[in-house]
Amino acid sequence: MVQPEQSTIVARPLAVWQRSLRRFFAKAAVELTVGALVLVSVVLTLLEFTLQASGTTADGDPSLARLELANDVITMTFVVELVLRFAASPSKRRFFVEYWIDIIAVLPLFRVFRSVRALRLFRLIRLLRMFGVASRLAIHFPDILRRGALEYVFVCGLLGLTVLFGTGAMMVFEGNATADSEQPFDLENSFWFSLYSLFAGEPIPGPPKTIGGKIVAVFVMFMGLTIFAMFTGTVSAFMVERLRMETGIVNWDSLENHVLICGWNSKAEIIVAEFRASKVSSSRPIAVISQFEGEPPTLAPEIRKAVQFLNDDFTRIAALEQAGVHRAKTCIILADTSGGRSEQDADARTILAALTVEKLNPAVYTCAELLNRSYASHLKMGHVNDFVVSGEFGAYMLAQAAMNRGLMGVFSELLTYQRGNEFYRSKLPAEWFGKTFNELFSQLKQSHNAILVAVHTASGAMVVNPANHTFSEGDDIVAIAEHEITL
Repeated sequence: MVQPEQSTIVARPLAVWQRSLRRFFAKAAVELTVGALVLVSVVLTLLEFTLQASGTTADGDPSLARLELANDVITMTFVVELVLRFAASPSKRRFFVEYWIDIIAVLPLFRVFRSVRALRLFRLIRLLRMFGVASRLAIHFPDILRRGALEYVFVCGLLGLTVLFGTGAMMVFEGNATADSEQPFDLENSFWFSLYSLFAGEPIPGPPKTIGGKIVAVFVMFMGLTIFAMFTGTVSAFMVERLRMETGIVNWDSLENHVLICGWNSKAEIIVAEFRASKVSSSRPIAVISQFEGEPPTLAPEIRKAVQFLNDDFTRIAALEQAGVHRAKTCIILADTSGGRSEQDADARTILAALTVEKLNPAVYTCAELLNRSYASHLKMGHVNDFVVSGEFGAYMLAQAAMNRGLMGVFSELLTYQRGNEFYRSKLPAEWFGKTFNELFSQLKQSHNAILVAVHTASGAMVVNPANHTFSEGDDIVAIAEHEITL
């Protein structure tokens, strides 16, 4: 009974210590520090090879001795780091699978492995983990860096690592074999050999003599082909993305809280322009479902970027789902008389689409255009939020313009967001509950230069210019103003 309790007490602080150590090694600053030490260690190793190739010894040149000492200190730091990572690792097998190359790279610290100091070059592979750190930090970068820059950094990083590895490896394998030749593989020649072979796809100025040098040359040429393919793919993906953005073709799955327009007629472009002119809705993407003969209609460049066209029948459930009806904020259904359809057929398609949209997403605000008011009862039964009988409103405006000269100028300004004053619907804060319409009318004119015109009650009734109304919870107001009102 006593021993299990003691083992539990000892294991608990050990688990906490392991978690703390793992969190420490997971920090970006620690990873970046390790990466910097790897680069310093590789550079020092290349300098050692250069001095040794020239016949310098540690006894005859103190600088070589200092280089060896500095490299040994860095290697010892890596040994301590690996020991701590091993102690903190929850799975020892996973530790050896992940860090076996790093373990080989620290072996030259020990006397029996001193003759194979080239193993330190394997530390370059560890720098590949820096790209994972850069990906985690990418959320803090500007948008331009998150759009493809990391891929270019990755390609450039692979290029640099390949050249560094090839330079060091060629100095090790070919340094003694070509010491008496006209072009020995010292630091400078090894660097240019790796660089030329990487881009040319063949060993330049000629093939190495040793087996190890030939393997390194093949590796460098293989990496050249790989890096070229990655660079080409990255550039192609970037150009496709830019083309996709410029033509308005975006990923359907990325649409959310967007405006869905079903059908296309002469009014559609005006609707799109109004949404773009509205300060409240200008940032919302717009998706259009309609059957076009050929290419979609040509729009102004500033409008086209925000519109995505889907050439399909908007009465089909599959088309509505593809356009993201489940995530849409607003759905506008236009009367579709294309293809020689009669007004009755156009209204039938409007009703079918409106009822389908409400069934698929009851939360979406649906507004439909009818050509004949006699079919409006179907929309009311289907709980469609709003409908417009387009022919009637045109007739009403013509009659008003004929009876009240100059009134169309007022309508023209109030019905568009592109200039002047507009209608705005706003939530009424609790502080106005119990106050009257006339009190708010005066307050809005003084504080916002706005005119209160109507109240939308909690029951759903719209009361225009009421003679006597006391506000209550759930009321919304409609006002004329130059910009949105915040009470």
